[in-house]
Amino acid sequence: MTFDGRNAIVTGAGGGMGLRIAADLLAAGATVTAIDLKSRPAELDQGACAYEQLDVTDHDAVRAVVHQARQRHGRLDYIVNAAGVGWFDRDRSLVDTDLDVWERVLDINLTAAMYVSRCAIPLMREHGGALLHVASVAGLRNSDGPMDAYQVAKAGLISMSRAIALTYGPDQVRSNTICPGAILTPMIEPLYEADPPRRQRMEQRTPLRRLGTPRDVSAACLFLLSDQASFITGVDLVVDGGWMLALS
Repeated sequence: MTFDGRNAIVTGAGGGMGLRIAADLLAAGATVTAIDLKSRPAELDQGACAYEQLDVTDHDAVRAVVHQARQRHGRLDYIVNAAGVGWFDRDRSLVDTDLDVWERVLDINLTAAMYVSRCAIPLMREHGGALLHVASVAGLRNSDGPMDAYQVAKAGLISMSRAIALTYGPDQVRSNTICPGAILTPMIEPLYEADPPRRQRMEQRTPLRRLGTPRDVSAACLFLLSDQASFITGVDLVVDGGWMLALS
C-alpha cells in the first residue's frame, strides 16, 4: 500500500496505537499532522510530519489544526481518531463512576472524535477521503471491568462512524472503525506488569494465544484507509486474535 501525495491527521499520536499508525502512514509516503497532549515522540521525527501538542477536547485548537493541515497540503485525505483513555482505576459501573470521570471519558473518547470529523468532512468532500476511528470490542460487547463510560463511548464511536458512512458516502467519504481486543500498549502494560497472571489469563482466553500489538492494529487501519478498501465503508473490523469468539 502506498500513500504518496496523501494527507492525514492522526489524533492520539503521542503513543500506543495512534503513534504506530502515524509512523506507518509516514513510512508509506503520507504527510501526517499528528495530535496529542504528550510531547513529540522520537518515532515521528521522520518524513513529512507536523506535530501539534494540544488537548483534543479543545475544539478551537482542533478546528485550527484541521484547517491548517488542509491549507498546507491543498487537500485532506484521511482522519484517524485514535485518541482515547481507559481509566481502569476510576471508570466503574455507571452507579459507581464519578460524574466528572464519566464526562471526561466521553469527551476524550467520543466527543473529540465527533468534533475532528465535523471539522474535516466538509474539507474532504472535494476529493473524497476516509475516516478511521479506533473503537474497541468493548463497544460491541461488554468491557472486562466494568468500565461503563469507556464502553458507552466506544459504542457511540461505532454508531457515529456508521452514520458518517451512510450520510457522506455519496461524496465518496468513507468511514470505518477498528475494534481492538487485548492490545499491549503503554496504557495497559502497567496492569500486566503489576499482575502477570492477568496477562497469562488474557493470552489463554485469546484463540491465537497472544496479546495484540499496535502494529497489528495499524496494519488493519492502513488497509481500511487505502485505495484497496475503496468499496468498504460502515464496517467495524475486529482485531482481537479471536477473543470475541470465546466470549459468552
